[in-house]
Amino acid sequence: MGAASHSSSVRHLFLLCLLGFCFAFAASQQQQQQSDSCSSAGVAVAHLVPFNSSSFRCLTVWKDEDFILRYKNTGDSQWSFILSAPDKGSYVAVGFSGKGLMVGSSAVVGWSSGGKGTVKQYYLTGKSPDECYPDKGRLTLVKNKAVAVSRSGRLYIAFQLSTDLPQPHLIYAVGPEGNLPSASDFTLPMHRSMHSHSFNYTSGMATKSSGSGVGGGFPPERKHGLLAMMGWGVLMPLGMMAARYFRRADPYWFYAHMAIQGVAFAVGIAAAVLGFRLNDDGLKNVDVHRALGIAILAMASLQVMAFLARPDKTSKVRRFWNWYHHYIGRAAIVVSIGNIFLGLHIAGEVSAYIVSYGVFVAVWVIAVAAFEMNRCYSDDD
Repeated sequence: MGAASHSSSVRHLFLLCLLGFCFAFAASQQQQQQSDSCSSAGVAVAHLVPFNSSSFRCLTVWKDEDFILRYKNTGDSQWSFILSAPDKGSYVAVGFSGKGLMVGSSAVVGWSSGGKGTVKQYYLTGKSPDECYPDKGRLTLVKNKAVAVSRSGRLYIAFQLSTDLPQPHLIYAVGPEGNLPSASDFTLPMHRSMHSHSFNYTSGMATKSSGSGVGGGFPPERKHGLLAMMGWGVLMPLGMMAARYFRRADPYWFYAHMAIQGVAFAVGIAAAVLGFRLNDDGLKNVDVHRALGIAILAMASLQVMAFLARPDKTSKVRRFWNWYHHYIGRAAIVVSIGNIFLGLHIAGEVSAYIVSYGVFVAVWVIAVAAFEMNRCYSDDD
């Protein structure tokens, strides 16, 4: 009886040990299947990547989601990237931004469904899915050099960009599990989680972005835009109205005109100084925006000089001075308004800024038209 009990205990112990070994082996195999690290010799799907992936710089960019990024400057104005993350039936995305903000950035998004990988670029104009447009954006993807591959429980996204230097802020996102972009219009579901950092491509060092990845914060670019909008785009047109339409309130119109335009000039100078310190990050039309800004600054400076050197009202040259002062000022206002809208477009700002300033310009134009009509009728009388 005792021998039988002892034999049964041994068998049970053996079965438990065998089950434990099998469980440990299965767990280790599962961990091995879903792991990727920079210590490995190369990327596991190198044979499926449409370009040479050897000697890439590698680093873990998002520990919480096990995102690993490999990259290399593989040619003249050409950068290659391979992003890997656990494949949980969701999309994986990496966005490139000049400001560290999601809104206004362009992202490369990849996913795998039914053994078929898909890679698309999205332009993120807002925070909702219907504001993320597929097959649009500012990134120049090299044709036929983008692929998404799911292997051993991980999703690999490989792509090449044609640029001198990619934008310095990277934004990572992972979609909800089991929810992929629709096959009809490729609408991107709201991300489950996201992470961002500024990135030095030379050193491979990543630091926390100063801006918020979800679109908040006031980075230098936005400060420059708001200062320019307030100085050149709001105060200067209001100062013009004070001088042209309120001359009956003499001499208060002159003091109001001088005070408003003085503040506008000071705020505009601050915007210009901040603008010259910004990195254009390879954005389109920045040179045009900068040239127009310099022209506005020059015209505003000429107005200040004209104020300091204005002739007496009884002088014969006063009429010519008036022409010069009026038309240079009007030109500065028109160019300023156009350049502000151009800057908002370049920065990819949220629609609220564009709509708000558009409403101000519309109200200002209507007010100017009304005052001009009133002047015409007054002159007829």
